[in-house]
Amino acid sequence: MTQTRPKVFVLGFGSIGALLASCLQQQTQSVVVPLLRSRERLGDFKKLSFKAGIRALYQKDKPISESVFENASCPELFPQDWRIDNLIITTKTYQTKEALAPYMKYIHSDTNIILVQNGLGVFEVLNDEIFLDYKPNLFQGVISHGIFHDTGFTFNHAGFGDMKVARLPSEGPGSIVQSNTLIADNAKNNELIRLMCSPGYAEALAVKHMTYQEMLLGQLEKFLVNACMNPVTSIVDCINGEFKDCAAPIFSAIVTEALDILRVAYRPLFDYKPQSDDYPTLDVASILDADRMLDFIIHVGCVVNKENSSSMRQDVVNVRETEIDYINGYIVTLCEKLGLGPERCKVNQTIATLVKLRLELNRTRKLHGDKRAV
Repeated sequence: MTQTRPKVFVLGFGSIGALLASCLQQQTQSVVVPLLRSRERLGDFKKLSFKAGIRALYQKDKPISESVFENASCPELFPQDWRIDNLIITTKTYQTKEALAPYMKYIHSDTNIILVQNGLGVFEVLNDEIFLDYKPNLFQGVISHGIFHDTGFTFNHAGFGDMKVARLPSEGPGSIVQSNTLIADNAKNNELIRLMCSPGYAEALAVKHMTYQEMLLGQLEKFLVNACMNPVTSIVDCINGEFKDCAAPIFSAIVTEALDILRVAYRPLFDYKPQSDDYPTLDVASILDADRMLDFIIHVGCVVNKENSSSMRQDVVNVRETEIDYINGYIVTLCEKLGLGPERCKVNQTIATLVKLRLELNRTRKLHGDKRAV
C-alpha cells in the first residue's frame, strides 16, 4: 500500500517562509505548498517556474540552493477538495487574521499550526478573534536565522541561528508550565513536529523542540533582539553590522525599559521554579539580564548577522507597513494594559514613533519621485 506523503502549507512566502519551505522540500518527504497572497503574486512565481532560491551569505562560494514548488497556490485558486492538516504561518504579525480568512474552511480542530513570526500578541488574536468555536493544535516557532529578500524569489541567508519550537498552552500564554511528557507525545504523534524534528530538517535549521516555558524564554530573548535591531536599523537605514560600535546606548535604553514591563506582564515565567525533575531548570534571571542581553544582541545582531538587512528595514525601504506595533509598540500596549503609566514606556514609544515617521518620510519621497526612498 502506498503511503500518502504529508502535505505542509506555508502561509507567507517571504524570507522566513521560503527558508522553511525550502528546507522541508529538501530534507523531508513532505509535499510543500506555498500559499501566496494573490493570483498576481502566484503568476510572478509561475514565470520563474515556481522556483525559489536561498543564497547562504555566511558560506562563501556556495551556490544558490534552489527548490521548485509546483503545488503553490493562492486564495483564488485553492482546490476546493483540499484540507489543511499542517500549516506554517510566517506572514507579518498584523497580516495574520486577514491572511488566514480565505483558508479557515479548510482548517479543522486537528490541524497543526505553527506561528513563526516576529513580535508578540498574535497568540492572543488567534484565541480571542479567530479560533472561537474550536482550537487547532497551536505551536510557536522562534527563529534566529538572519535572512532577507534579494530579488524575485531569491533570498539571502545572512546568518545561521536556530529555531525553537513548542506547543502553545490551551489556557493562554499565562499558563506556562508543560512537562517533558507532552514534548515526547508531540514528537511521537504530531505529524508537523515529527517533520520538523526529523534528522535532516533539524540539522539544517538547528531545530530545538522544547516546553513552552523554555520556548517563551527564548521568545522573549528574540523579542528583545528584534526590539533593538529592527527599529534602529530602520530609523538610521543601515545593515546590521554597520553600527556595531555605537549601538550600545540606544540598545541599553530599549532593553532596560522593555524588561521592566515584561517582568510584570510575564511574571509567571520570571517567578517560575521547577517543581520536580520533570521540568527543566530555567535560569530566567541570568538570561533576561539587561547587561547580558545587551552583549547578546550586539553579538547576534551586529556580528553573527552583520550582513543582514532586518525585515523591518526592508519594509521601510520598500515603503510597506511594518510590525512595529507588535514589537516596541507591544511594550507600549502592555504598559497601558497593566496600568503602569506612560513614563514607563517612553523609550519604546519614541522608537515606535520614529519608525512610523521614517516610513512616512520614505512614502512621501516615493510619491514625489525622490530616489532616496528606495
